[in-house]
Amino acid sequence: MDRFRVEVITKTPNPQQVIYAAMHQDYSEDFVYDDQDTWPSESKCGELIVKRLLAGERGHYGPIEHVGIVFNCGFFPHSVMQQIRTHRVGISFDVQCLAGDTEVTFLHAGGSLRKIKIAELYDLWANGEKAIRQRLKRGRNGEPPGEYRRDCKTRLKKIRLRVLNETTGFFEIGHINNVIIKGVQPVYRVTLKDGKTLDCTTKHRLFTSEGWRTMGEAVGLVTDKDGKVLRFTKDCSLMCNGTVVGEGLYRDKSWLQHRLSEGLYVNEIAQMAGCSIESVKKWVYFHGLSVNKRPKGTKNPWNKGKKGYRLNLSVESFEKRRENAKLYTKRGEDSHFWKGGTSNERELIGAWTRQIAPQVHKKFCYICQSCGQTGGVLHAHHLVPVYADESLAYDFDNLVTVCKACHEEIHSKNQEAEFAKNYQPILEPKNWKGKPKPPGNKLRAHPVNVVSVDFLGYQTTYDLEVEGPWHNFVANGVVVHNSNRYTGNRIVDAAKGIRDIEDVFYLRPVGYYTDRQGKRYEYTQQQRDRDLAWCLDAAKRYQVLIEEGTSEEHARGIIPFDVRQHWVVSFNARSLMHLLDLRAKPDAQLECQKLCDLIWPHFQEWVPAIAEWYEKHRLKKGRLSP
Repeated sequence: MDRFRVEVITKTPNPQQVIYAAMHQDYSEDFVYDDQDTWPSESKCGELIVKRLLAGERGHYGPIEHVGIVFNCGFFPHSVMQQIRTHRVGISFDVQCLAGDTEVTFLHAGGSLRKIKIAELYDLWANGEKAIRQRLKRGRNGEPPGEYRRDCKTRLKKIRLRVLNETTGFFEIGHINNVIIKGVQPVYRVTLKDGKTLDCTTKHRLFTSEGWRTMGEAVGLVTDKDGKVLRFTKDCSLMCNGTVVGEGLYRDKSWLQHRLSEGLYVNEIAQMAGCSIESVKKWVYFHGLSVNKRPKGTKNPWNKGKKGYRLNLSVESFEKRRENAKLYTKRGEDSHFWKGGTSNERELIGAWTRQIAPQVHKKFCYICQSCGQTGGVLHAHHLVPVYADESLAYDFDNLVTVCKACHEEIHSKNQEAEFAKNYQPILEPKNWKGKPKPPGNKLRAHPVNVVSVDFLGYQTTYDLEVEGPWHNFVANGVVVHNSNRYTGNRIVDAAKGIRDIEDVFYLRPVGYYTDRQGKRYEYTQQQRDRDLAWCLDAAKRYQVLIEEGTSEEHARGIIPFDVRQHWVVSFNARSLMHLLDLRAKPDAQLECQKLCDLIWPHFQEWVPAIAEWYEKHRLKKGRLSP
């Protein structure tokens, strides 16, 4: 029970004055708001509430319901949450949210980025996009011409959302399933070393260099009673959007500048970077740099002494290629690819390629993989030519998108092998108004250190529900988790021994207890050790189910009932007293009593006069609230 926590998220300020105003308005013919400057002080209002409303238990407690307080309860067993939700309260699990100005990253079909603020996204999702009706709508429910909001959920679901493949570390395409408003929550600004900022709640899960962690856990956040940041105690790196590391060093301008300043030639840089010479040249020219040229008469071209370029094939594949070359380079009607020939095989390969071409173009975002441009007539090109390896003629992964002009040039100048050797995926189109954008590979997430955390106050918050295998998205350049997705990572961590089993499951301490009929019994250490072993076995079984591909909501059915649960609960002052009436009394469930003990100091600080009266007349006396 030493792990149990209760913290205040938000509460009505000056609550006793608010209750006093409600009482006063009930019996006044005037509008009491106009007299607020003459209201008694907060403490005096508390005295009047006790004297005129609570003393004598007259029964008219409606004014007390106008003030509210929200608690974040952590590490309690699931059974306590189930008990509390039977009261007149609002309750939810693991609340995590983002501020309305947070920008969500989407991608256009051409590969360029599109960023939409999550508050604007929610407005479109909930209310539709603005449109103009030009004429009277026909039908029974005819509507007049003018501006209106048109439903656009179907279209929003088709927008290409940037998500992270957590296995490969590369970004892929996902889709939103829902946009959710989460109400007013305390929001903190996380600032990274590279200047990125993310405004979120402490419970929002972020993808760190050590895996998924809530913001508060990741930085070890320590706050005061008002939510203001006192300090953060952990060094943390968040995984961020869009850089290429490792084998992509040749794309980095500063790295290229250093290599060129050292006097290295492009072939030497290419060897260091593990890429082709043409790749280095492309990026050197893109960054506005110049290659180091060899002195006249000392040039040593990469293909000097070579009769021709050979694909990197095994001995068996190379022999097969030679046989295919002899077969397919015949002239006349005997050749499958003789222009004007009638070979059935040529027709079949050509027909299949044309049929599959739309899927190929969609895969490459309709970008020519040779010149990097979009638009015009596109062809599907065999990266490894059919004459080189017939077995790849029907291989979808052997096809790339090229424009008609590039396709004709590749074949007319016999550049198939050269194109295949130097090929790298081009995921962003050229800039038609200037120099081309980088031809680059897929983007990989990279870690950036957190440098500060600041409390911004209370803001309306939002979140997304993401469809697909990867339940995350990019917010302000940072990889974050969607809120409406249960994850059993902590259970798997317990099964692996990474996390203490008692951080995940709750078992009562050893000792003597009494049941509801008054019968006394002992819970021994032997029994507790046996129950802990059973919890660990259940966690291991859960891990096996997850690894076999079972969904989390299915696998968690075998988990012991008292898994530890984090949840947020809201009360008005009257419903909170009702909870204390029933769950703070001596014969209530032990863990519920502990919850009430942790709530009580917050209640005393919030409404001191009411709490003083309640403690004297009702606390732990087992009396029901009216």
